[in-house]
Amino acid sequence: MLTFSLALVLAAAPTPEHQSDVERAVFELCPQAIAGSLSLDDAAQVAAVGYAPAAARQTPAGPMPRAVRGEGTARIEISASRGGESPICGVWFGGPDNRALLRAVRARARSSGYRGGDPVRLGDGTPIQLLRGSGERPLSLTIIEGNAGGGLEFEPVTTIITMTSD
Repeated sequence: MLTFSLALVLAAAPTPEHQSDVERAVFELCPQAIAGSLSLDDAAQVAAVGYAPAAARQTPAGPMPRAVRGEGTARIEISASRGGESPICGVWFGGPDNRALLRAVRARARSSGYRGGDPVRLGDGTPIQLLRGSGERPLSLTIIEGNAGGGLEFEPVTTIITMTSD
């Protein structure tokens, strides 16, 4: 029984590379896209950060450029827009190691100075959490434990939306 339980725990653990890729998307690439130093409209820039351009997300505010990395349940999707009042960036990830990836993102956020309360549940039961950064131009992370508008075709999925807090 112990061997079976250990196998289940190990099967749900992300590879260090995948965990690093998710954290990089949330804590490096999204802030760069928001600041304008990374354009998901520019195929060369997207390729330089190890992603591939994908069809734009269609939103009520208009199309948002999108890029992907990985295959199957290791796929990570990033989408960003600098249009409108406030730039915004979303990252989608998940699969069998979703919970472990989410724990790692939350731990990195806390160690990076993001603060906020515990997750709350929306009317449909979806957990959501807001974490606010600090500094000169703080960012906030909205963590949604669900596939909020992403293109991933598997469950479970986490959506993290990054935007300016000012």
